[in-house]
Amino acid sequence: MRALLAILIAATAFAWDCPNCGASNDGELCVRCGLPEPPPGMVFVDRCTVTIDGRDVVVDPFFVDAEPVSARVLLDWLASELTVIDQVPSLLGGQEELLMPGDAIGEEYSGVVFLRYTPWVVYMDSQGGVTGVTVQTGCFDIPAVSLTPYGASSYLASLGTRLPTLAEITAAHEAGVIRAFDTWESIGAYSSFIEMTLSGVLGVQLSGLSMFAPGARPEDRIMWELTADAWGQAPDEPSDTDSPYSLLFRPTDPPETGTGLRSVGYYNVIFRGVVPLPWLSD
Repeated sequence: MRALLAILIAATAFAWDCPNCGASNDGELCVRCGLPEPPPGMVFVDRCTVTIDGRDVVVDPFFVDAEPVSARVLLDWLASELTVIDQVPSLLGGQEELLMPGDAIGEEYSGVVFLRYTPWVVYMDSQGGVTGVTVQTGCFDIPAVSLTPYGASSYLASLGTRLPTLAEITAAHEAGVIRAFDTWESIGAYSSFIEMTLSGVLGVQLSGLSMFAPGARPEDRIMWELTADAWGQAPDEPSDTDSPYSLLFRPTDPPETGTGLRSVGYYNVIFRGVVPLPWLSD
C-alpha cells in the first residue's frame, strides 16, 4: 500500500483538473473529492458495474496506464534484473528453446542471444553473464511483448502498480480509455528479424503464422492483454494467483477472453498497470 500511495503523490508541481469531479487543484489531492493527481501516463476510471459472462461485477475506481508498457521503459529494469543468461526465460519468453545463440546465424553475432518471434536481444559474455539487453532497431516504442506474467508483474510491482483484473480492464475498455493494438503493426517493426530467425533456421515464413493466414479474422490480429486473474475463476472473486493458467483479454467489439500458461510469454500479448483506489468508494 505504501508503494501505491508513493506513486500517487510522487510529484505535484502544477495545477490539475480532477477527472472525477472537475475541481481545479494545485496540491497532491483533489480538494473536493480526495482523488490523487493521476500519475503520469495514467487515466482515471470511475466506479462502475460491468457485465462479464452474465454476471454484474462492481469495479472500484482505479488509474490505468493509457498505453501498454513499451520496450523502451523496460530496458533498464531488465538489465538490472538479469545477471546470467539462464534467468532470461523467467522474464522473457518462458522457454529456453526460444533462446537462439547468434552463432547459429553467423560469426558476426557471437556473444548475442536472440529471443525467437520477438524483438528482444540479449548480450552475453563468455561465462554466460548478461551484459546488456536491447530490442531490434525501430522497436523501442512498440508495446513490450513476450513478458511472462511473472516478469510483467515484477516490473509493475517495482513501480507500485499491478496487472488489472478482468473486471478492471473490461471497465477501462468500456470507458474508451484504452485502445487495441494490431499485432502486425508491431511485428512489422522487426519482420526482417523474424524472417531471418524463422525462415533461415526453421524454414517457416512470416506468412505462415496463423493470424496472417488466408481466412483469418481481423480480430485475430489484435493483441491480447495480460490480466491478474486466472482462467476459469469467477470475475468477482480475488485474483487466483496459484493457477498455472492466466486469463487474457482482447479489446475487440465485443471483447474476448483467452488463456495462456503463466510460465510463458507470448509474442502477441502485451500488458499495462493499474493503481486501485478502493477508498474513493467509501
